[in-house]
Amino acid sequence: MSECGVLDGLHARAYDACIPLHVSLELTLRCNIRCTHCYNFDRDQPRSGSGPELSMEEIRPLLDDLRRSGTLFLSLTGGEAMVHPRFWEIADEAAARGFAVTVLSNGTLLTEAACDRLASYANLWGVSLSVYGATAATHDAVTQVPGSYERTMTGARRMAERGARVGLKFVLMKANAAEAGAMIAGAEAEGFEYSIDPTITGRYDGTSGSLATRVGPETVEELYRGPLRQLIRPGPAEPTDDQFKCNCARGNAAVSSAGEVYPCIATPLRAGSIREQSFGEIWQNSPVFQWIRGLRVADFKTCAPCGLKSWCRRSPGPAYLLTGDYTGVDPWTCREAEIIRSVGTK
Repeated sequence: MSECGVLDGLHARAYDACIPLHVSLELTLRCNIRCTHCYNFDRDQPRSGSGPELSMEEIRPLLDDLRRSGTLFLSLTGGEAMVHPRFWEIADEAAARGFAVTVLSNGTLLTEAACDRLASYANLWGVSLSVYGATAATHDAVTQVPGSYERTMTGARRMAERGARVGLKFVLMKANAAEAGAMIAGAEAEGFEYSIDPTITGRYDGTSGSLATRVGPETVEELYRGPLRQLIRPGPAEPTDDQFKCNCARGNAAVSSAGEVYPCIATPLRAGSIREQSFGEIWQNSPVFQWIRGLRVADFKTCAPCGLKSWCRRSPGPAYLLTGDYTGVDPWTCREAEIIRSVGTK
């Protein structure tokens, strides 16, 4: 059986048995770049506190608890995970427990020495690097840090040279939509895996300034008629409850830098805190998680009667951040689904 087949089977078993196979651990909200669309908070404004970051004395038992709970895939993220002063110690602790680790990063700190050390971990599943353009001018305008594009792409190439799995995450916005095709072509030319997404969410701090970077309907249509055509894969017109729902609180979870436990890193709906309970207790007993697991299509009041479900790329994160309702809708996503249907049926 292929690797994809094995992983698909593993994911399905985790979903059915409610095993937190994938957990994202946010190490810090600090970052060394200032992306205009950042989902945490406006990087050009002072940040109000969200509680102290987890200490090593809290992270070690958390990692033990995750292993006991069935976690295999651990993503280290931020902010910028690698600015955490004890990043390497955390990576060592994760290796000692046998997690398959992915580092989510902007890649600017992937020096030769850092790449050597990362690539030396037998448990490294890969690195996932955020890229915001096909050119330095476009990318650097988004990060607001001159030279960041060159450092990111150099880091990606260094890791690939060392045999690591490297994925590029392209987030499309007004500033880079015109370069979408070139971004994809560049990744394919260099042999990088990539994902591409035109979804921008509101910020976790409750502000919505990031939404100003979203592309409009005309651009969305241009993208889906062009470089994003590959993403149009219609699903069933009337999905089952399990087909409609995502992996939140079934096979996925996240822990914030302050110890808050979420259904996934993209949906900061508080289910508990590891400073109050163990992760395992929260995973098993949280009313929030139990409620999510029990949801049916009928509980999504706007989505249930909608005829666009087979074309919709709905995610609970944008809807929750916009409305405060996990089962709510983001009108931008609804408009995207209309466009995808229009393009996909012609």
